[in-house]
Amino acid sequence: MSTADARLIRFLQQENARLKDEKHLLTDEVQALRRYVRALRKLQQTVQRFTPEQDILALLDRTMQSALELLDATDGSLMLIDEETDELVFVLVHGAGRETMTGHRFDRRKGIAGWVAEHVEPAIVGNVRSDARFLSELDERFDFVTRSLVAVPLGARGRVLGVIELLNKRSGEGFTEDDASLLSILATLSASALDYAASALAETEGKA
Repeated sequence: MSTADARLIRFLQQENARLKDEKHLLTDEVQALRRYVRALRKLQQTVQRFTPEQDILALLDRTMQSALELLDATDGSLMLIDEETDELVFVLVHGAGRETMTGHRFDRRKGIAGWVAEHVEPAIVGNVRSDARFLSELDERFDFVTRSLVAVPLGARGRVLGVIELLNKRSGEGFTEDDASLLSILATLSASALDYAASALAETEGKA
């Protein structure tokens, strides 16, 4: 075999490997897009059925489920700020801590969630153990292992209502800026629904 033939064979082998890698990437992207479409379709159906009389927690719960599906996360929570006690409260929890963490409170300025609520900015953390903001006592208390997370603020009409936080991708990969953007869209929807329900309740009580 000549040197030219050997080079050609190596080139073809490399090109074949590259094409296989691209095929895998495209397959992953198509699967992710299909997952996004399914989750968004469910979310759209939920929003279309929403009325002020409907249980707001049921709507938020379905929104959280859509967020988990969209971002391929194993666990997540929606925390609201209790202005009277100055705490963040786990109102909705999906995943391993659903039964134990719901209702738990902590200082609204602690942890990565507290930072997000305080600064009104998203946070993407690939390794929480290396982040000084991480509140490890929650993992210890509830026998949980947080590896990575993305958190975004819940805000309506210039007021921060709380935080949505998703943990640990099933793939083991870290969260991305695209993930944070998608979660921010869902957070805006959730915050608007909360604000709408609160206004409707206040109007009803005012007429009573």
